[in-house]
Amino acid sequence: MGREFRRKLDEQPYVFAPGLYHALDARLAEMTGHDAAYMSGYSTVLGQFGFPDLEMVSMTEMVENAKRIVDACNIPVVADCDTGYGGIHNVRRAVREYEKAGVAAVHIEDQTTPKRCGHIAGKQIVSREAARARFEAAVDAKQSEDTVIIARTDAYGSANGDWEEHLERGRIYADAGVDIVWPEMPDPSREDAIRYAEEIHETHPDLTLAFNYSSSFAWSEEDDPLTFAELGDLGYGYIFITLFGLHSGAHAVYEDFQKLADEAEEGQFDLESRYLGHPTESHHELSFVDQYQETEMRFDAEARSRIESSAGYSEEQSEPIGTEGGD
Repeated sequence: MGREFRRKLDEQPYVFAPGLYHALDARLAEMTGHDAAYMSGYSTVLGQFGFPDLEMVSMTEMVENAKRIVDACNIPVVADCDTGYGGIHNVRRAVREYEKAGVAAVHIEDQTTPKRCGHIAGKQIVSREAARARFEAAVDAKQSEDTVIIARTDAYGSANGDWEEHLERGRIYADAGVDIVWPEMPDPSREDAIRYAEEIHETHPDLTLAFNYSSSFAWSEEDDPLTFAELGDLGYGYIFITLFGLHSGAHAVYEDFQKLADEAEEGQFDLESRYLGHPTESHHELSFVDQYQETEMRFDAEARSRIESSAGYSEEQSEPIGTEGGD
């Protein structure tokens, strides 16, 4: 998948990935034709644990979630690797554990530990030397040359950084061998996005940038919001919306739960009016029950009779299995 992610970066104006935090959303991202899936750190922490993004979730827990997401889809998965979870040895182990999980790319940031969401006040960055060592270690740790390493800098808007530091760190990290530089922005400024791309490409013209079309901002309320196409033209080859899946899901579930609380069974009827006939109608199809039934019947001689003689979902009516001369 790292090779596939690189191919898309090379061939497309930009690669887009919606932010998500569980396996089903990754499958839905694939079903709806997205280039990739982004396992958002904040989404994982809030969606799976109910915490804010303050690095309270361990590397092991994050990697486990990444593995579930990877297993659920056939598109490249980009995963949040926070600060690398410690010193140089931790960074190297984190990269390799994510590779074992099958992700296409990881991003690591230059904040101090414990880190925090880039849009929560109080963030600080490590020294240039420590940051460079972190990214050099990450690049060196790769066991596949296809794995993509993304370096994120939070210098602009941090307690101990500024715009010039933001820019210089992008150059330093590019020189350290990372594949993509992600300059995290503290607001949805069009001018800052353009300026960063133009200035860093003066010294590193071929550098691919990442852009967080952050859910912390109300893009629709901007007078002239950046478009994905514009960002792609500027060199932001990887674009993502960190908490898109979480906001989409939380809003829909809240509204449906509220209707259920207010109107009892009418809430269920209302939901059915929207999902019946929709690609997400059958949870059995979303979970590939037919494929599991097929496997069961291949290896268990009695499985077919049990399935055919009992009530419940089966793909028998469309005969994907059990045709004459089959397994």
